[in-house]
Amino acid sequence: MAEALNLIFRRVRLDDKPRVLDFTARTWNDGDYIVDVFDEWQADPAGQFTAVELEGQPVAIGKLTELGAGELWLEGIRVDPAQRRKGIGEALHNYHVDLARRLGGDVLRYATDQDNTISQLFGARTGFQHIGSYRWHVADASTDFAPPETLSLDDWPALPAWLASPLMQSTRGLYQRHQSLQWRWGALTESRLRAHLAAGQVFGLPGKPGLRAWSIGARLAGWDEAQVYHLDGIDQPSLVGMAQAMRGYAAESGAKRVATTALDPSPLIDALPEAGYHAEDFTLFIFELGLR
Repeated sequence: MAEALNLIFRRVRLDDKPRVLDFTARTWNDGDYIVDVFDEWQADPAGQFTAVELEGQPVAIGKLTELGAGELWLEGIRVDPAQRRKGIGEALHNYHVDLARRLGGDVLRYATDQDNTISQLFGARTGFQHIGSYRWHVADASTDFAPPETLSLDDWPALPAWLASPLMQSTRGLYQRHQSLQWRWGALTESRLRAHLAAGQVFGLPGKPGLRAWSIGARLAGWDEAQVYHLDGIDQPSLVGMAQAMRGYAAESGAKRVATTALDPSPLIDALPEAGYHAEDFTLFIFELGLR
């Protein structure tokens, strides 16, 4: 159906903004994050912020983001509600898959809600594999728990072994990378871990010997929320203790709550509720496509 519409795929321009924000304003009951990231995406020289043009105006958008190390992330596909059921969304999905190959990436991933069967169908038709389901968990910040120790580059010798832990193997080496109000999953490499260390975003519970649990997280600027991007431990009590310590971190940083995602199934699914986190009725499916 889309082939008969004479669609034009091009980069989003600044003068597209009013039109794009209009048709994305009601994506969810509380709006859409596109309004907050439009300028950043439009200025990003890597990847592509794509518009689908029909009869002289944009009717759909999507973003292909380069994460580095051969990883690309597909996000933000939106279609004007008045133009749905015409195959435009699938055409845009397919366009970005082809673009990712042209850019020379090794792997393309995306996340979608467990209930978004249309997005899942697009992925299946283009060869994506469902590689993980991550459930959203939230807890109140609490001064009942001491915050964790902030690790530094001096602690580096204790960390590389964790990149091959059983939990990391179950996640295929991926962790949640929160950037620009979106969830993105990428490989937790040594270079990325070092960058988190340098930014003061790596925390630990000291043990004997070494660390018994650690996490990556941050207080989000302008938000009342801290987020945990990764959490690991040698056993269930250590996972619970680390998750509770991050509630203490949230309180210390002035946040009202702390949130994270947990691979389901994984030890975190049991540890987080024990640490006082509430499992939301919201699960993200992660899909992956090898490009070579």
